[in-house]
Amino acid sequence: MTENPVSLTAYWTLAIRHDDAVSSRPVVGDGLAQRFMSDEARTVADRFQSLTKPNASLLARHRLIDDRLTAELARDPALLVVIIGCGFDTRAFRLGGGRWIEVDEPALLAYKQSRLPVSDAGNDLVRIPIQFADESLEEKLAPYATGNRVAIVLEGVLGYLHDDERRELISTLTRLFPRHVVFCDLPTRTFIARYSRKLVKRIRELGAEFGSSSNTPEALFYERGYRLLNRTSIMLSAGKLGAQGAPPAWFVRRLPSMRDGYCLWALEYSQSLDSAA
Repeated sequence: MTENPVSLTAYWTLAIRHDDAVSSRPVVGDGLAQRFMSDEARTVADRFQSLTKPNASLLARHRLIDDRLTAELARDPALLVVIIGCGFDTRAFRLGGGRWIEVDEPALLAYKQSRLPVSDAGNDLVRIPIQFADESLEEKLAPYATGNRVAIVLEGVLGYLHDDERRELISTLTRLFPRHVVFCDLPTRTFIARYSRKLVKRIRELGAEFGSSSNTPEALFYERGYRLLNRTSIMLSAGKLGAQGAPPAWFVRRLPSMRDGYCLWALEYSQSLDSAA
């Protein structure tokens, strides 16, 4: 499907959402995930099957972003939503309202189009293929630059980037979209060291790297003038939402490095705020 090993993890997250959708008590309820399931998807997902806590966190993360976007779209049904590294995301088909842009590797988007074409979406949707290693994200997104408020989703993306790559991405977003909110998950260095060693090993087996250089990864956003709107513990939410395999909420509360080490962040950027800073 792709030459980018990070994109292979999209099969893993896809299978988790598929299994959730057919369960008796879905957390996300992504009934469209079955459109993409294949033997290859199941083969990749099987590598991660025993990692029950990471698998539960994926569902909680996806549900939290669903809820944040639903609230944003209720306030502005014409909101532009940009999903970078979209994988098999189906929100443009499941959520009401919005104008959507999905960005990912060409082969992945071609496969996605064959199973769930843009024409089936009830909302406006554009898919933009990009070879992340060789092409400019800024050039790809430049035709859609706007001064209106935009929602940007970086789900499961930043953990695969080095700090310099994160800074470059953040700078690109601030140049193209002077008013936006970013929804992203940011694991800390301690969280990865204590709770994600098996996960990192599985990802390395696929040919990718995953990590964090800091216990305050959000600082890169603050450096550029972002302000915090909301921070939600993904591991605590997994237990509260009843995700299969999630540690109970009382247990997570007793471990601050787990509770606060992997959160969903809502970070807002406004060029006027940045200038004032």
